Amino acid sequence: MNRAWVCSLFLLGCGVQDEILNDEADALNVADAPLLGANGQDGAERACNVVLRTVERTETNCISTGCWWTFTGFIDVSQTAFDEGAKPRVLFKNIDATTWGDVASTKVTGAPAGYVRYRFKLTKNTVKDGMSATAYARANVQLAPYLKTTSGARLFDHNRVPGALDAYVINQAGGWKLEDDAAICHGDALVGRSLNFTGAFTTTQRGLIVAGEPLTVNYELSRLTTCRGTHNGFPAWDLRAFVRFQPSGTVVDGSVRAFDAPNGVPQNAGAKNVPFDVQVPVGTTSLEVWFKNSGGAGSQCEAWDSNYGANYVFTVSPSPARVEWVGNGGSSFNRNCSRTDGVPASVTLDSYLRERACAFVETDVYVPGLTDSGNSGVGVFAQAELFIDGAPFAVTELQYLGRVGNDWRYQWQLPKTELFYAPKWSKLEYQFRFSTDGRVWKRDVKREVVRDVTFCNPSWASCTL
Repeated sequence: MNRAWVCSLFLLGCGVQDEILNDEADALNVADAPLLGANGQDGAERACNVVLRTVERTETNCISTGCWWTFTGFIDVSQTAFDEGAKPRVLFKNIDATTWGDVASTKVTGAPAGYVRYRFKLTKNTVKDGMSATAYARANVQLAPYLKTTSGARLFDHNRVPGALDAYVINQAGGWKLEDDAAICHGDALVGRSLNFTGAFTTTQRGLIVAGEPLTVNYELSRLTTCRGTHNGFPAWDLRAFVRFQPSGTVVDGSVRAFDAPNGVPQNAGAKNVPFDVQVPVGTTSLEVWFKNSGGAGSQCEAWDSNYGANYVFTVSPSPARVEWVGNGGSSFNRNCSRTDGVPASVTLDSYLRERACAFVETDVYVPGLTDSGNSGVGVFAQAELFIDGAPFAVTELQYLGRVGNDWRYQWQLPKTELFYAPKWSKLEYQFRFSTDGRVWKRDVKREVVRDVTFCNPSWASCTL
């Protein structure tokens, strides 16, 4: 899903200038409170398919029950969720209410690329006009935006509120408004979720597979080599991936092979694998994958890679919680290569460290409901961002070591060889980052490695710093 966009708060403002595309707002209804995980119909949505952008107090609405402050807000819905028929609604209640109100929203213009924007208004049962200063200091309005899917399920926006039953709160301390958070659900995913079918007949999964999110299938062509038909000397065969989503049963397919074509002429010798990108529909609970190799050009040749007819089956997970904590660092910069607690803020890389000592850093990560419930290592993107003399150098993957208590532990090895053959440098800075969705990252502190003059590649003009 392409979400490359920049959004200004000015675009997310009052909304009275927005063109209304359709008006689906209805009267205030009474609704059940969110029951995440309790009734099978409610879920936490953390994959940027529905996100509350802004809320602000606007006019005052006087009716038979009194004068109520009106609050106007904007919700962005992913194009994928919109295309699948999901509709945004908002539950709300004031501090004294015993039941939740439920309002629909109106589709308006002004959405960034990849989203559809909706506006909602809360016109009664919010905050009464004319209360005392003490009453205003106590008052608040809780909001729980959600997507209502075509199956009737409610997926509640938890992209900005972490707890499973947390709600947005509008109160006096916050100026009776909610502003956009530029760090939440803005921009393209930096890291993609993928299934990787290797030539060694192993399958690896990168990231949790999440409904409403993109997924890439990578397939090594050497797994199926039976059919390599040609026509007039040119490749005619194909190798296709099939993905079936459950419970809908919908099947999508696409080719995972392409050819290098020197001088515009494709050749079998130039066959190469290409990724197959799919969008996992909202509401999917599992998916099956299989592959078919066909000869083409009228050939009857067919071969299958389908886990002996059972297909490769993968669980589709709810949107995971965000990384909540990073810490408990450890390291080794000596010959015994054993971890000691703590990580130095600065390390000197000299000839001894290069040739005779280990050089690694470890850290632990906690994600509620993930790291404390298993030890697969699937679901957290763990990377090190490297900078040489202030300029970006590389982003490398951290090695998953296993579960420690309720945390997962990761290790980074100082890339001594790469640094030795890099252009001459003086200081390397590194910083670990962790994410469950590839968009929002929890970063550890930035640390440094300073080059000593004894760490020197003879090809450099000099060894001075």
